[in-house]
Amino acid sequence: MDIIESKTWVEWLITIAKFGFCFVPVLYILLLIPMERRGAGFMQDRQGPNRSYIKVPYFGKVRLFGYVQNMCDGTKLFFKEMFAPKGAKKFLYYVAPAIPFAIVFLSPCVIPWFGPMVFEWGGKVVRIAGPIVDSEVGILLLFGFSSLSAYGAVLAGLSSRSKYSYLGSLRTTAMTISYEVCQGLSMMGLLVLAGSFSLTDIVNWQEHHVWGIVAQPVAFFCFLIATIAETGRAPFDVAEGEPELVAGYHTEYGAMQFGLFYMGEYSHICISSLLVATLFLGGYSVPFVTTETIQAHMGGSLAILCWVLAFFALAFLHMIYRYSRKLSASAQSNKMEILQEYKLYKGIGWIAAFVLICAGVASWVLYNPQVTVIDSVAVNTLGVALGTALIHLLVLLVKSVFFCWVWIWVRWTLPRFRYDHVMHLGWKIILNIAILNLVVTAVVAKLMGGN
Repeated sequence: MDIIESKTWVEWLITIAKFGFCFVPVLYILLLIPMERRGAGFMQDRQGPNRSYIKVPYFGKVRLFGYVQNMCDGTKLFFKEMFAPKGAKKFLYYVAPAIPFAIVFLSPCVIPWFGPMVFEWGGKVVRIAGPIVDSEVGILLLFGFSSLSAYGAVLAGLSSRSKYSYLGSLRTTAMTISYEVCQGLSMMGLLVLAGSFSLTDIVNWQEHHVWGIVAQPVAFFCFLIATIAETGRAPFDVAEGEPELVAGYHTEYGAMQFGLFYMGEYSHICISSLLVATLFLGGYSVPFVTTETIQAHMGGSLAILCWVLAFFALAFLHMIYRYSRKLSASAQSNKMEILQEYKLYKGIGWIAAFVLICAGVASWVLYNPQVTVIDSVAVNTLGVALGTALIHLLVLLVKSVFFCWVWIWVRWTLPRFRYDHVMHLGWKIILNIAILNLVVTAVVAKLMGGN
């Protein structure tokens, strides 16, 4: 009871609400799968998924830019029959797909989604940390959680009783160990500069000094390559190379068992993108603007946020109108159906742009929060703290989505590497560069008066 009564109901409400961030990687799956398929179509000069649709009165066949196709694929996997091959170790066979997907809900716990919330409530100063679990060794916990996902691939290959699956699991184990060593050494230079293993402290250091990509450009590229390899994405998907291993460790899996592996991969991309954005792109910090400046001009900050979102809505409308003009001039047989569908997108876009512009004007003119002084210290209100957290969260999500696109870009640009080339790159090139970068960083930090 003492622990419960030590916090106000607002603190408990915000603390409990933070657990919703555990589901962010799952929401990213809904974004990344259509982004992957549309991106692949764009890079291969084809349209991508555009056949499935739902009928909406007046607007006709609505495809939602391929989202309906993905909903159909997910429904098919969910209702498909699940079975185990003869001779498989049933318990391990069924548990293996759940491991990488379960890790997805643990990894977001240590990521700082926003800066520490400090506000006045009931005459007291309330402080709420950005991560769900505010740990001094948050980066180590995150690496520990992410490394556990390899057990799913290992157990899947072992329990399937298939030589192809078993070889795929062995490759996964070797590659995961190799590139996690490279990951750890790549980021050590930044940890030396920040002087902490806490992700919140690392973001604060970048906010008041310089982004990690500027202070450690060599470490950034080493870390990025190692992270792409650690997620098992092309060109590093040697563990599931179709020409050699059919499909690797998940050859014998189908239905929602395969779906869990599939969603685990995309969730891993989400966590990796959030980690890269946190370590090297300032995390939740806004470029060239400190948190103190945002809080001192909260009305203007929210107005700028609304206007930026309105700009994206107008950019979306520009794309739709450009597509409409191009389609009207073409000889495509179903262009009238598509133009009717585009009317829905135009309506939504114009409404969103109008609402966001009006909200920005109202925030700029009307929102002027006051500062409360407690024990000779100026403390902001709850509204300012929530507004700052919202801006921080959106900034972090935008940065992570950019890196998600980098993952897709790399996959559909480079051919698959040979397995021995993958191991050579990790142990003989990236590892040595990371060690050299760490030594140089430590020497420079010491000469400039670091600890």
